[in-house]
Amino acid sequence: MKTTFAVPFAVAVLALGATFPSSSTLPDEGMWPFDSLPLKQLKEKYDFEPTKEWLDHVRLGSVRFDTGGSGSFVSADGLVMTNHHVALETIQKVSTPEKDWVEPGFSARLFGEEVPGKDLVLRQLVDVKDLTADVMAVKADGGDVDAKLAELCAGLSDEAKHLEAQPVSLYDGNQYRAYVYHVYDDVRLVFAPAKQVAFYGGDYDNFTYPRWCLDCAFFRVYEDGAPIDSSKWFFQFETDGAKNGDLVFVSGHPGGTERSLTYDEMVMHRDLWTPQVVALLTNNVRVIKARMEQSEEAAFQLRDTYFGQMNSLKAFTGHLNGLLDDERMALIQARDQELIEKSGKEEVAAAFAAIKAEMGKLLEKHAESGLQDFQAMRKDMAASTEAVAEHKTVINKARFDVYGDQNYPDATFTLRLAYGTVQGYEAGTTKVSPKTTVHGLYERNAAFDNEHPFDLPQQWLDKKGELDMDTPYNFVSTCDIIGGNSGSPILDRDAKVVGLVFDGNIESLPGNYWFDEEVNRCVGVHAAIMIEALAKVYEEYGLVSELTGGK
Repeated sequence: MKTTFAVPFAVAVLALGATFPSSSTLPDEGMWPFDSLPLKQLKEKYDFEPTKEWLDHVRLGSVRFDTGGSGSFVSADGLVMTNHHVALETIQKVSTPEKDWVEPGFSARLFGEEVPGKDLVLRQLVDVKDLTADVMAVKADGGDVDAKLAELCAGLSDEAKHLEAQPVSLYDGNQYRAYVYHVYDDVRLVFAPAKQVAFYGGDYDNFTYPRWCLDCAFFRVYEDGAPIDSSKWFFQFETDGAKNGDLVFVSGHPGGTERSLTYDEMVMHRDLWTPQVVALLTNNVRVIKARMEQSEEAAFQLRDTYFGQMNSLKAFTGHLNGLLDDERMALIQARDQELIEKSGKEEVAAAFAAIKAEMGKLLEKHAESGLQDFQAMRKDMAASTEAVAEHKTVINKARFDVYGDQNYPDATFTLRLAYGTVQGYEAGTTKVSPKTTVHGLYERNAAFDNEHPFDLPQQWLDKKGELDMDTPYNFVSTCDIIGGNSGSPILDRDAKVVGLVFDGNIESLPGNYWFDEEVNRCVGVHAAIMIEALAKVYEEYGLVSELTGGK
């Protein structure tokens, strides 16, 4: 699951804000900031109370890839785990037509050294400062909010100590934070499997489940020419991995959601914005594919771009299919009406009405727009977002008044914690298992006669007899994720790695707008297959020892 928010225009004009519960019992929903976790629900539902030490450990063990994804420290010597598809941009940059590391994979052991990633920056969240009071005072005086945020963040940054503070706006600009990061810019590639193994099934299987993807990669973080000491915050590997029914956590950086949009804003997305994005991505894919067919060099240079655009196309098509679900949209409409009734305030009803009118004008103006008008539509959408900002503030305050701390803010590519349980789901008339196995991989391969994209590298065919066929491969949980969570560790109650997020199922794609615990699933690489494959297929014994502490 590549980060769908990486499409530059896709979030530039969309409002971010608070989501909130329906009147029914809360499911395992939410991408929660570490300072506002639903502690009561965790205690009541799972008898789990995270300590300050647990939360600090998870926060410091997590990292953000500025290329658009998440990762985690998994050894005392700066080893970082993420997805192959998060690492793909870096692997592509260090490859050449003469020496390609994407298709065959990369091993520092075989190559003789770890390769520095080009333009690769990781960020570790070391502190969070609440700037709300200062910023709101400036707002009240009609001052320059951006300038104030820049001033406050500059005071918290220290280049000599590799510290950089970034401003974060939450809840439609009703809360402000400074996220202080330790910045690492010497990050070196350690291991990545062949692309075919990492992205097994190709576009056909993308955003689907059951899956068989070894979508992992490992880097090492250096500072002052030596691997950093991450002994105080790295996550140990639980080699048995996750089991059905286990409580698990995802610590990562979801890129962007729009769950706070009103019903009428979602109607505008359904009838205007999202269809236009799908049309644009469809055209992009067509153009890129045509260029790739012109020469081997073009195919080599554009393959990562093509993968990203295809991934985004499938994601936005899923968004659109969700918005076309009349039953789900009716629930959003009822949600808005419930807030109006529970708030009991005329200004709340008026705010919803004003937003409806603004969305209506936008839809009417661009009723006949095509791709050639896309930039004009973007501009008008930005103007509409600004026009409804005050109304969104009224609605957001009402949500706080009615629902209190059951709110969580929309995703902003900042560190969040999600939780859920390992469990399968029902798809139509069939039941989907919570895990897949190595046996299933080879069965799928054989059923397609080893034809692409269900073929396996010869190395995997040769090692078949050495692998434990019952080893769990991929698995699903109810953890609430979105693009940007790719590469997030999946942790157990003891903050040990039991898996690695790499995708959502096809049913989860409308998760940009809402969460449906019945079918939304986070898809992860199981810890057991990472160890099994590293040891028996790739003979990366040093890496296995580092991950398992010599077990």
